[in-house]
Amino acid sequence: MVIDGYTLVAPLGEGGAGSVYRATGRGNAGLVALKLLDPAVGRQPEMKERFEREARALNGLDHPNLIRLVDFGLHDGTPYLVTELLDGQPLDRLLAAQPLPPELGFELVFGVVAGLAHAHTHKVLHRDLKPANVFVATLPDGSLHPKLLDFGLARFFDADRWGSHATLTQEGAIMGTPMYMAPEQGFGGRADERSDVYSAGVLLYELLAARPPFDTPDRASLIRAHALQPVPPISEVRPGLVLQKALVSVIERALAKKARERFFDAADMLRAMHEVPTPAAYYE
Repeated sequence: MVIDGYTLVAPLGEGGAGSVYRATGRGNAGLVALKLLDPAVGRQPEMKERFEREARALNGLDHPNLIRLVDFGLHDGTPYLVTELLDGQPLDRLLAAQPLPPELGFELVFGVVAGLAHAHTHKVLHRDLKPANVFVATLPDGSLHPKLLDFGLARFFDADRWGSHATLTQEGAIMGTPMYMAPEQGFGGRADERSDVYSAGVLLYELLAARPPFDTPDRASLIRAHALQPVPPISEVRPGLVLQKALVSVIERALAKKARERFFDAADMLRAMHEVPTPAAYYE
């Protein structure tokens, strides 16, 4: 199958909204990943808007820790998105196989926060940061490199730059994944940079503790836990693991219940992570 000059070679993944394919690029562009909405889904205005806003977000961002956009268009009225092709696997699949060494977990989140800081600098919120939306690429030297992806729920908060597309949903709508959502998101409040910071804090906690701070099958219980329950100390969740005091401070501030007590944005959090001594976490 050929889509506007891109030849689909093999499927890479499939979801409820569409499919991702390995494809050959136009001319001598090499291999790329092509994400194609299911035609039926593509006719739904909100889903089409989410797909298109991901393209707008990526088109305005350029950072080593963000997936790189190659192209975007319509094929027979159905949107498609073309990005760089990466060798590796999503972070959630990596975590399902086995707990990560804590120092590697810290390094991966450091990269994610660096990419998120770039997005915040360009007035873009992610609003759905979680392991499934982080791709861990394997570089030629064998090292692991995180790439933040899926900006389908992104919110643009610079109206002069992004125009009429700044808002996806009305105030009060709950957007995101409850296990990683900030308290204000869980109750339909307005998300800002500090909401993304909270989600990054949950991700950091999970990669160090080998489990998220709160994990129940009930959506409402998760929302209440993030809003009301104290975060269990990682030292109790993963016995024997020692965190640098500066790292404990980063986690506590990122996961503050009140947004005003968190880091102002991802760049602020990244600066604090820079101050964590190496190794950031180790076993006694």
